[in-house]
This record gives sequence, C-alpha cells and structure tokens, in this order.
Amino acid sequence: MGYIKQMKQIIKKNAARRLAIVAGQIRGVQEMIEREKYCVDIITQIEAAREALSGVGGLILQNHLETHVANDIKRGRGKKANEEILKLYKLAQR
Repeated sequence: MGYIKQMKQIIKKNAARRLAIVAGQIRGVQEMIEREKYCVDIITQIEAAREALSGVGGLILQNHLETHVANDIKRGRGKKANEEILKLYKLAQR
C-alpha cells in the first residue's frame, strides 16, 4: 500500500536494546511469581516493564512521524499524513 521501509537505524538499534531489557524484566516477573515474592514487589516490576515497553512505543512513534508521515507531507499527500497523525492520536487516547 505504498509503505516504504525506512526505519532509522539508530531507532531500530535502541528499540531492540530496550526490548531485550523488557524481555529480561518479564522473565524476572515470572521468577518472582514462581518464588511467591511479595505482591507489591511484583507489581513494581510489572510497572517498570510497562514503562520500558512504552518507551519502545515512543521510539516507534518517533520513527513513524519522522519517516513515513514526513514522507507523505513531502510528496504532497497531506491528507494521508493527517489521517496517520489522527490515527496515532486516537491510539494514544486509549
């Protein structure tokens, strides 16, 4: 559908690094549950993982705006760019 693969390499690298951290946090939560650790400590770790995953989402959003949406604007497809931005805004409101 006209999608151009153009993820910025620095964003790709940072997202992969952060996802590895999230994976480690999730494994840690699994271990905490198996060992029946204190519930508040488990919830604290879950929230840390959620925040880390949110950071990955922020990187992907940044990439989308800086590459795909910017490309649409440069090519005179302002309506499509607006639709993309509104779609992202609605996702953020959930």
